[in-house]
Amino acid sequence: MQIKYITRTRDDVELPRLRVLSLCSGIGGDVAALEYAGIPHDVAAVAEIDPIASAVLAQKFPSVPNLGDLTLADWSNYHDNIDVLIAGIPCQPYSVAGRQRGVDDRRDVTSDIVRIVGEVRPRYVLFENVAQYETLHGGKAFSELRNGLVSCGYAVDHRVIDAAEVLPQRRKRLFILGCRGDAGGSPSQILADAASGGRSADACGTTRLPSADATSGSASVLHPPRLGTLMASGSGMNRPGMRGHELDFLVVQEFPQLGLVMRRPTPLEALRAQGFPDDWFDGVSFAGKALTDIQKYKLIGNSWPVPVTAAILASVFRSSETGRLSQAA
Repeated sequence: MQIKYITRTRDDVELPRLRVLSLCSGIGGDVAALEYAGIPHDVAAVAEIDPIASAVLAQKFPSVPNLGDLTLADWSNYHDNIDVLIAGIPCQPYSVAGRQRGVDDRRDVTSDIVRIVGEVRPRYVLFENVAQYETLHGGKAFSELRNGLVSCGYAVDHRVIDAAEVLPQRRKRLFILGCRGDAGGSPSQILADAASGGRSADACGTTRLPSADATSGSASVLHPPRLGTLMASGSGMNRPGMRGHELDFLVVQEFPQLGLVMRRPTPLEALRAQGFPDDWFDGVSFAGKALTDIQKYKLIGNSWPVPVTAAILASVFRSSETGRLSQAA
């Protein structure tokens, strides 16, 4: 599966650049989404503590500061100076793959996110997590986040979107979008637009995102039609044995002169299944060595579905432009 990335400019029009703050940044899936949608942007800073993911960010975006632990960072320099704050809130406290301790898990940063939003006051906020974030323990964390955003002056809505609509991977994720009162745009409409399949995800043109059916690979691949959900543990990608849901990663493919071959997805296929360009890891190393396959699998599984995020951010960008024009008038 090969996804074509979109870059658009409008003739004779200088598009405004979104100033972005990326928290829990991983390998920069949110930046990949901005690039996918052709959105002019500047990343003010990232915040990531995982050493391997931080190495990826440092080498791909050498001029962007990494603030590290978001619970300790100073946000005063970004007050009223950010268009979009994006965070892939850690999913380990909520995922069915973990113990689901929710807000009692030390890795939960919900209260910190609310505090940071209040200090930074971005025009838009976008958060992503597993679907269980909305319901686990009576929705305690979700309610804390939503109520905190509302108290900070944001209109808020949320939606679970399955990346299988545009990618050969089953990946249901909860997206939470907030628009500050003076920003323009409706979070409900923005998310509905993205959930329609991302068909209007191109921020600066009219090109549509491909459907998953059109990008699921060669006809010689007999199983699976879509991969299972890529996970931060690398589950299903490299363990000696496979069972249960891990069988969703058993690729059965017919090769000329070899016949049927059973194999696992390669790191490149995993990268494509998440929607990244093929060269995202090119030239990236950790501790002086090229990234191993297991490191790549884990980094990819912990990231965003790029085209879905691009669809949301593209609609945010259009709303942002409309809001600026209204203020100017």
